Amino acid sequence: MSIMDDIRQALEAHLAGTVGVPSTIFYENVPGVQDPDNAHLRSKLLPTSRRPAVVGPAPQQRHQGLYQIMVCTPKGVGTGTALGYADILLARFESHTSIAGASVTMSTEYSEIGPGYMEEAFYCIPVLVAWYVYA
Repeated sequence: MSIMDDIRQALEAHLAGTVGVPSTIFYENVPGVQDPDNAHLRSKLLPTSRRPAVVGPAPQQRHQGLYQIMVCTPKGVGTGTALGYADILLARFESHTSIAGASVTMSTEYSEIGPGYMEEAFYCIPVLVAWYVYA
């Protein structure tokens, strides 16, 4: 398994274990049908860099990136429900949270909410989680 796949699986498992958010989660490049009457989450792994952590012939690497979780609620019900789910996700992915994968344990650096927007039959709010791991 590649390190990126391990990171992705660990973040997805951590998300799936979150209590109090919609249980319907659409993972990246996995088919699914969105029900316009029900809230759901969408996740995407966004690697941003891979850099040597130290100098030398075989340096340890720092991998880092963002994990984007879209919170989508039915259009026309206001923003409160989506913001409530986003708050739960912020707490679940709080700064300095350790998340174990099969071969690495990563840390979260921060989590934040982005601006909400309308998309088809949904109101969506992005939650961004900055992560890093040394491997």
